[in-house]
Amino acid sequence: MSHHALLIISHEKPAVLRRLVAVLDHPDNDVFIHIDKKCDIEKFQVETQHSRVVLLDNRIDGRWGDYSLVEIELNLIAEASKHGVYDYLHLISGVDYPVKSMQEIHDFCNEHNGAEFIGIAQNVTDKELNWRSQHYFLFSDGFKSTNPFKRVTRALFARLQSVVGYKRYKGKVVKGAQWWSITYDFAAYLLQHRVQIERNFRHTYCPDELVVQTMCWNSPFRERIYNTEDEFEGCKRYIPWHNGYLAPFASEDFIRMKDSGKWFGRKFTEEDIDRWVEVSKSR
Repeated sequence: MSHHALLIISHEKPAVLRRLVAVLDHPDNDVFIHIDKKCDIEKFQVETQHSRVVLLDNRIDGRWGDYSLVEIELNLIAEASKHGVYDYLHLISGVDYPVKSMQEIHDFCNEHNGAEFIGIAQNVTDKELNWRSQHYFLFSDGFKSTNPFKRVTRALFARLQSVVGYKRYKGKVVKGAQWWSITYDFAAYLLQHRVQIERNFRHTYCPDELVVQTMCWNSPFRERIYNTEDEFEGCKRYIPWHNGYLAPFASEDFIRMKDSGKWFGRKFTEEDIDRWVEVSKSR
């Protein structure tokens, strides 16, 4: 019998979150949820019959591209670690949805026990990785801000660092999808290196796509990565990227998800869930 922790980052669509938690409800699952500090937490209350549910008290204002998202991930791991030793911990968002049953996911993890399901991107240049990881970005909690002073100051300060050859992280940097499924051993490794992670990755660009991948790649756990050649097969997520953007689901995506072997798809609306349920009935 395996025991899994579902770690959920939620900041929108509480109705989708409730439907997600309902389908995750399983005797061998515990569910840990971080509700963004900007949200009215009363709208995000969920109920289960079988799974323990824990809403994190330490709520963070998560910002796109900022280290705050890594903090949330590590806080979720730390909270789960207080409640038990899990075979696997799965990070998903509050608008993701499983496209395999929890029992199928458990069975696959048992069959590949010890594997780390982490996506490693292939279509990324060393120049991009260097820009993302080796600079100290000012105002990193506002990468989407249109404030011209912040944007220009940030860019100039980063370019100055390039000129003087400033480096932050000495190992090989890799990136991939933020969402992953990892063993308890590797999760504990991340917590043991939390100070190092913050020192190396705070004020970098989109560190939520760098930290877990890079820490695993530069550790003995690298040999346990399930698939290093296909990013989304590696993390078992169905993510419809088109021209660098996450696209809404098209009709053909539901058929592809059904046949893909992936565990979770993102990101869903309530209407998408209804469409998925109809398609999945034909399995």
